[in-house]
Amino acid sequence: MSEEPEVFVVEELSRRTQVSVRSLRSYQSRGLLPPPELRGRTGWYGPQHVARVRLIQDLRAAGMKLDGIARMLDEDPGADEQLLAFTQQARGMFGDPAPRVTTVEELIERFQVRDDEAIAVVEAAVRLGLLRETPDGQVEELAPRLLAAGEAAMRSLQLTATEALDLLGRLRRHADGVAKIYVELFVERVWEPFVASGRPPEQWADVQRSLDALRDLATEALDATFELAMSRRVDQTLGRGLLDPGAG
Repeated sequence: MSEEPEVFVVEELSRRTQVSVRSLRSYQSRGLLPPPELRGRTGWYGPQHVARVRLIQDLRAAGMKLDGIARMLDEDPGADEQLLAFTQQARGMFGDPAPRVTTVEELIERFQVRDDEAIAVVEAAVRLGLLRETPDGQVEELAPRLLAAGEAAMRSLQLTATEALDLLGRLRRHADGVAKIYVELFVERVWEPFVASGRPPEQWADVQRSLDALRDLATEALDATFELAMSRRVDQTLGRGLLDPGAG
């Protein structure tokens, strides 16, 4: 005998996904979340709703707006799970490995932060997406490599922690602009045609290869562009005479 599919009420869906009931109802009113199965006056949800909510949250974390997410989603729960796996894999390709767990006290010592500015510095790092505070009072480094770059800048350029965070924030804004260019190209040239064709299973591999190529292209092009920009900027700022040991 086949087992009955697991069902639960909206409060349990909220608990499993860590999304408020109010937000879940908002998703449903926007057509993002399929309606529950009504039994009498009670709406019953299932694993497919959990997969859909997690997909929505994952796409939102990647920077997509709800209207854009609505255009991507359909009523096929199997496609939701496949799309969720693909989205998580795509984000992992470009991110740091697992977050490093630390404490506020360790960060204060590491970045030589004064006690009176510790709270402001940590809050600024959280806003930049570099840190995340956990319920147990610890702190996760969401971008260990970027934080290490800020620490190196403090040593080599003699910056304070606040100045280093300001530097990282400015770099982040410029990088966001570059990322937007490449992601929009991927969506326009690869993803939207794939969705328009009904997301054929045999084309998932081609989409993945395109994403792999995007990562390599973006990394190489950004490195080359930065080298060219730095060369020209240093030349313009310092002048050729200062850079040429044989001059003057």
